[in-house]
Amino acid sequence: MRTAIFLAALTTLQIPSVLGQNMPPCDGDIDIVRISTIKPGAIQGFMAAVAAHKAWYRSHGFSDNVIVASRVIIRDEKTGAISYSAAEVVTHHLRPPGPAQTAAKRDAAWDDYVKQYRDTSEIKNEYITCLPKLVP
Repeated sequence: MRTAIFLAALTTLQIPSVLGQNMPPCDGDIDIVRISTIKPGAIQGFMAAVAAHKAWYRSHGFSDNVIVASRVIIRDEKTGAISYSAAEVVTHHLRPPGPAQTAAKRDAAWDDYVKQYRDTSEIKNEYITCLPKLVP
């Protein structure tokens, strides 16, 4: 289990490094999409990790990227009740700076938000997408 968490965290830190390598042209915006499985009772901690993630980028001079968490809406098969999933969240990191821009800036605050993610979730799937330009 720890190996899986370590590998997921390593992947999280390595995926942006491929952004500049053999990447096909994108006429929109690069978006790193992650589907995360939330550990039981840890949704608030995960949302705090998202906030810390955004705060790190802003405090280090990055203002063009967007980081959001999309709560998954589920429907109870028996009752038809609709609610937010406490077990799964989809995050988007739109226009992420590349590793050449962030590597020298990694610090204790970086390590803290990565630890918050590790403590509250596991990455189930991760995709790099070319999102059509939505806003000029």
